[in-house]
Amino acid sequence: MNCIFLASTLLFHYINVPVTNMREVPENLSEVVSQAYFSEQVKVIEENSHWTKIETTVDHYQGWIKSDQLCHQENDFYANSYTTAKVNRCMAHLYHTPDTIYGPLLTIPFESMLRVIDLGNDNGRWIKVLTVDGREAFIQRGDIILHEIPLRRDQLPSYSLQFLGLPYTWGGRSSFGYDCSGFVQMLYRQMGVYLPRDAKDQVKWEGVTPIEIDYMLPGDLLFFGLSEDKVRHVGMYIGSDKFIHATVAENAPYIHISKLSDPEWNGSGKWLYRAARKLKKTTGKET
Repeated sequence: MNCIFLASTLLFHYINVPVTNMREVPENLSEVVSQAYFSEQVKVIEENSHWTKIETTVDHYQGWIKSDQLCHQENDFYANSYTTAKVNRCMAHLYHTPDTIYGPLLTIPFESMLRVIDLGNDNGRWIKVLTVDGREAFIQRGDIILHEIPLRRDQLPSYSLQFLGLPYTWGGRSSFGYDCSGFVQMLYRQMGVYLPRDAKDQVKWEGVTPIEIDYMLPGDLLFFGLSEDKVRHVGMYIGSDKFIHATVAENAPYIHISKLSDPEWNGSGKWLYRAARKLKKTTGKET
């Protein structure tokens, strides 16, 4: 058993399905604690015949997934010697051939990464790519970005609007469905800022500092709960008394915009505690 685990630690491990639920224990009906999405590199913690306990590399969260949802490579898929492409739409199709008429090979979420095999012509429609599990495929140029520039905080509000209407998903970390903390974590990742996974940890994270709600700027974070030690929800302020969040509240179980002045959010309703946080510093130009 020790030899098998040692061999596993020498490999690189990647998620090979569009999105997978990470469960508290290795059972189908176990509680979902988080998710991992296509091409995400993870660490293997423990294995049994059908399940593998993984740890995500971006936020060090652990949970159990089905073993066949992982692929293993001897070489780093993201090595600097390779050109990679990032899916920059809520979802994108991969195709067997450079044509849509046969249907997609796979549909993958935002932030999925692919290795570029052939860029084709400068303005060509199709790019040939390689997936983490070794499949060659084609993706349309308009679905990916090759050279990503980190966003500024002031760009986040307008950027976040493209995700309006995506379903709230418990434990969600992908554009197939986010939960509240997974959503703001993803947005901040576009600045090169890596928040903790849960709202209760985000509000206490050393990279943010308290700010009075009246002095918030668009892109700052809002936290709600029963008390400072019982934070249960987070959203991002977008200005003019409004914030965007993934929630089931207001009979709108999807990413939507709410007002701080509404009874649900003004501190007089379910959430008696409200707090705001701003970054101590950001990637790129601060505004």
